[in-house]
Amino acid sequence: MTRITARRVRLGAPAALGLLVLAAGPALAVECGDVVTRHARLDRDLICPSDPALTVDGGSLNLGGFTVTCDQTVVGILLEGSRARLRNGAVTGCELAVWVAGAGNHRIQRLTASASNQGVFIESDGNRLTRSNILRGLNDAAVQVNGSDNHVRFNDIAGSLDQGFEINGNDNRITDNRIGGVAEGVQLAGDGNLVSRNAIIGATERGVEVRAGAHVISDNLIADGAEDGIALLDAGNGNEVSRNAILGNVDQGLFVATLENTIEQNRVLRNGVDLTDATAGCDDNVWRDNVFETSVSDDCVD
Repeated sequence: MTRITARRVRLGAPAALGLLVLAAGPALAVECGDVVTRHARLDRDLICPSDPALTVDGGSLNLGGFTVTCDQTVVGILLEGSRARLRNGAVTGCELAVWVAGAGNHRIQRLTASASNQGVFIESDGNRLTRSNILRGLNDAAVQVNGSDNHVRFNDIAGSLDQGFEINGNDNRITDNRIGGVAEGVQLAGDGNLVSRNAIIGATERGVEVRAGAHVISDNLIADGAEDGIALLDAGNGNEVSRNAILGNVDQGLFVATLENTIEQNRVLRNGVDLTDATAGCDDNVWRDNVFETSVSDDCVD
């Protein structure tokens, strides 16, 4: 016999009375406000007034190709505890579609998230977001990562009036994503983050902006943006920028205003200005083996 008991959930956001799924075996019917702690599968679309609409606390939720729709709800699906799993469906109509909290090491895959404010917010460590579509995060980043050691791969990001990815933690890997229809492709703070093999097309602001920390930015395609392709700004010293194709951006292709950076083997062409080093005499930045046509720093870039 399947047994379901009720308990009160204590969350940072407003709590709701949820249902705790206790038994394994055949997939259990999931209702709005449930807290899933083992294995469960959606058997129909849900329209949820509860906040969050659903919680996965160390369990596994297969959305079964169905959609969870928020009805005046802030959070769509909250991942709590550790090693929760969420896959194969959609979350829409929320302010925040998926909140990745708890101790971390959660897995999200094959999800479509659409929200009025933010698609996915990752505040814990060691999580994986893969093969998902983040379609709207209108007033904030489509995906914001405040935790560390998260892997975000093979996702399609579109429709944000802010960043595609806002990365504030350390040692995260943002790889193999397609990013378009956003103001800014990737904004980097924190330290030690990797941004590699992404396609960032048509950003209305910068493709990649470094505001703080030292990061690796390599093997990306950054094209047709309205401002700079890559900009190293503020306290963003010690970056490695290599083997990127930076093409057809309206302002600078690659703009450097910080120190101790290594910029090598990039293909930077058909931008307003391809290469700019705004430090005096390139200071201690190393420019090596880049392919470009225009520069305002011809005496020290290569």
